[in-house]
Amino acid sequence: MRVVTACRGPAARGARLALAAALAAGVAAQARAQDAGAILDRAVAAYGRVTTFRADFVQEVTDPMIGGTEPSRGEFLQQRPNRFAMRWRQPRGDLIVADGQYLWVFLPSSTPNQVVRSRLTGRAGESADIVAEFLDRPRDRFGVVYVRADRAGARDADVLALTPLQRSTSYSRVLIWVDRQDSLVRKVEITEASGGVRRISFDRVRTNVRIPASAFTFQPPAGIRVVDASP
Repeated sequence: MRVVTACRGPAARGARLALAAALAAGVAAQARAQDAGAILDRAVAAYGRVTTFRADFVQEVTDPMIGGTEPSRGEFLQQRPNRFAMRWRQPRGDLIVADGQYLWVFLPSSTPNQVVRSRLTGRAGESADIVAEFLDRPRDRFGVVYVRADRAGARDADVLALTPLQRSTSYSRVLIWVDRQDSLVRKVEITEASGGVRRISFDRVRTNVRIPASAFTFQPPAGIRVVDASP
């Protein structure tokens, strides 16, 4: 004997609507997954229209040996093609500055008596600028796949995974959150070869605004040892 259960009325309509919504979401997700390259291309194009970039940032670092660290905060400034700065407000005084000729790293919160200087080469894969690093000819340097739809702060974004094609890099994978409205990168997650993870998110993003030249200069304080890390 065959038993047939019929479902009619509001419950049936609700089930059909839920099924239709699920199917639509699945199709949309599949389309975005197939469009990973196009999303990356839009991010590169949006970056190409930027002459200056200014934003607040929050950085979180997780190390498999010591666990997570307290979030740090500051301001990220960029002036293309070769000047940028990360100036921390918390911990106050820490900074990374590229002045067009040298990259300066001064972290008095951890190494108060030392600044590291290295000459800028302009070669891809050697920049501490986490925006430029992953949007400079990425198709030549990374494999790209779609990960998921997500939020970056209050904005809708698509998350892409970039895997280096060369094993000599210091990181094994990078996730970037690409804003669906303006295609700017709003968040970056870097998985280092050592297993550590560094996450940086941007807020109050302003592009093509005037940034004073002093933002990209650094003079080591008196008595600080300068370590030259240039090759």
